[in-house]
Amino acid sequence: MDGTVVVLVSGEALADGHGSTIKDQRLNAKVLAEGLYPILNSETKLAILHGNKPQVGFVLFRSEVASHALHPIPLDVCGADTQGATGYMISQALMNVLEQHQIRRQVMSVFTQTLVETENLDQASLMAIGPWFDREKAEQYRQARSWKIVEEPGRGYRRGVPSLRPKKILEMDGIQKLVEAGDIVIAAGGGGIPVMRNPQGNLEGIEVVIETEQVACMLAHQLKSNVLVLIIDRDDKFILSGLITDSMNTLTVEELDQVLIRESIRSNTVRRSLRAAAEFLHSGGEQVMITSLSHLPDYLLSKRGLRIGARQPSIKLFQI
Repeated sequence: MDGTVVVLVSGEALADGHGSTIKDQRLNAKVLAEGLYPILNSETKLAILHGNKPQVGFVLFRSEVASHALHPIPLDVCGADTQGATGYMISQALMNVLEQHQIRRQVMSVFTQTLVETENLDQASLMAIGPWFDREKAEQYRQARSWKIVEEPGRGYRRGVPSLRPKKILEMDGIQKLVEAGDIVIAAGGGGIPVMRNPQGNLEGIEVVIETEQVACMLAHQLKSNVLVLIIDRDDKFILSGLITDSMNTLTVEELDQVLIRESIRSNTVRRSLRAAAEFLHSGGEQVMITSLSHLPDYLLSKRGLRIGARQPSIKLFQI
């Protein structure tokens, strides 16, 4: 096989950025699969991750609407829910493309748990998730459910949950064997379902979030990936930060490091993506590619997108 590629597609790209329906998400999964055709039809090994922030938001909102009749859904179970549903849609879309082009490769979606660092749980930064509430409802949930509440000025109050660093992908050995065998693997959706060890040493879910980009770097490093592809929802977030992703653009690692020093990056999406790029490249990766879902086909044909690191990675498919 000709090297390894890890692809991370954001949950916003799959959800089209504005609370899309399941039908819309299926269509976006189809766009993803068709855009990845050059990799599918090559000797390149491939692992795919997906974000799940908006998808988890949908699950939490449905849970809130039905709260008068049904029990609340724990956040780790929300992660499992979206990992299964989104993995299913991506898997099916990939299988359809493979069948249409008579490509004999297997698609495997691996249910994945990620052990997180809980040592500094009380000091962890909070991420706002789920639906917005007014002050009264937020205070009710703070008392009844022991939630931490985050105010978003002008919009209301949301639940705030700790954002923790990943420590270990628990299914990594199996993922590695499948990738090495040439299977197309979908894994660690949403960064993996966050779990911890309880006092008895047993695994149990924990209601936190994990930055999917950090898990993508961990997965890419352990798979000895040559190239990391980050598929974002919108090019304008990067353009406003002075980075071009909708036409061909290249940066060296040194130039990336200088960009990260700047204080002009206001978008959390851009900052997380660039930090992940730096971490991947400084740990031995060859190249990071950043593009939007709509531009993915042109990107793989070297017509568009932001490429960071080696201008000519060892994978022939990506050489300019």
